[in-house]
Amino acid sequence: MRTMTVAVLLAMGLISAAWAGDASARLDAAMVQRVVESSFPAYMADHRAVTEIESPTGDLEGSKAMADWLKARFEPLGYSVEYRQNDKGTHVILNKKGRGELRVLILGHTDTVQPVGSLAKQPYHYDEATGLVKGPGAGDSKASVAQLVQFARALQELGFDNFAEMTFYFDAEEETGSATEDEILGELTQRHGITLSVDSSPMDWGMNTERKWVVNYELNVEGMTGHAGNSPQSSASATVELANQITRIMQLASPLPGNPEDYTREALEARGIVDHGQFLPAVSINVGVVSTTNTKVNAVPRDAYAKLDVRGFKAAERDHIDAELRKIVASPTVPGTTVNLVGPFNMMPAMEKTPQAGRLVTYYKEIAKQLYDADVVEWATGGVSIGNFTSRHIPTIDGLGVETIAQHDLENERADVRTFVPRTVVMIMLLDRVVHEGIDAE
Repeated sequence: MRTMTVAVLLAMGLISAAWAGDASARLDAAMVQRVVESSFPAYMADHRAVTEIESPTGDLEGSKAMADWLKARFEPLGYSVEYRQNDKGTHVILNKKGRGELRVLILGHTDTVQPVGSLAKQPYHYDEATGLVKGPGAGDSKASVAQLVQFARALQELGFDNFAEMTFYFDAEEETGSATEDEILGELTQRHGITLSVDSSPMDWGMNTERKWVVNYELNVEGMTGHAGNSPQSSASATVELANQITRIMQLASPLPGNPEDYTREALEARGIVDHGQFLPAVSINVGVVSTTNTKVNAVPRDAYAKLDVRGFKAAERDHIDAELRKIVASPTVPGTTVNLVGPFNMMPAMEKTPQAGRLVTYYKEIAKQLYDADVVEWATGGVSIGNFTSRHIPTIDGLGVETIAQHDLENERADVRTFVPRTVVMIMLLDRVVHEGIDAE
């Protein structure tokens, strides 16, 4: 056997034509396309199976069923399986050793926002004419869970093991976040080199390259109550001070682009514009809650409070906003009032497009253009994904999965399964290119 040539072995089908048993060889794109295309029926069967497992965040039975389903599919591919369970669900970590150097972390999630019983209201349905599939969580994120199974199978069929380790993490609490999730991501990023995430994949070859950080604050104002008619001179209105605080704080936010009616989805579509985050302000501040315990119109309020949601793209902006907030609250405008700033809390890191992440983006764009003549559009978003957490430590890009329409909308959410083959092929070829060319920016 040792004297046989590679050509003979290929002819006998004993090694893959795409890999040929050589860790230094490049994958053949045409072979990758054939392998992934042939897996489409299996993908559809898997997609239906996972969509019909109802697994809203916090549903222990559904989460465990998803975990067991993944275990049954990844173990035969040579992956070790680890469960991390808490009172909300079962997180799944799948790991396989290779013979290369790259350590790859791939992210998906098994939970949905749709409650148990949604399947009866919106049964699984595949429209072959449009390529769209409906069902609870069919897009977010069951379509990409099924995709990653076929991604792993394709790598095995191609003989691709040019990695030190490949780890899939399926989050059971992505929709809400949790300490368990944060702990797992912290552990995994310490031993991996890049993160590829399939969550929240925009339509028309969109990919997510920037996500905002998020922090919350509370403003608590204490004043002096009194009768609005007889003693305003010996009172200090907490609500007036809160209003003044809010006015000053909002000056820290980036300006909005214009009339909000001109930036609704319908208005942009009417002007032929696709919103991929290009209109998002760099820093946004939302005063989501304002309240006081006062219930009498003729009484000067003694107390008032507000809850703030602050978001931005750059980590340095967060520190600047925090410092400016503290300056503002330290100088009340209404004599007799005091202001206390509570926070920051519920802090979520930004997913920044670092030079190395930018190299991943460039590779992805070039591969998609070469193989499918696709013009990939980079999306920026104010929403948070688990990719935000990994990007604190290693280059991360997301939105690489099967594309989804109207995610979280039970009636209108659809997975576009026509995107399964090209999206999976490009992700495999991206991995191969990173292995051979690295991601150090020039």
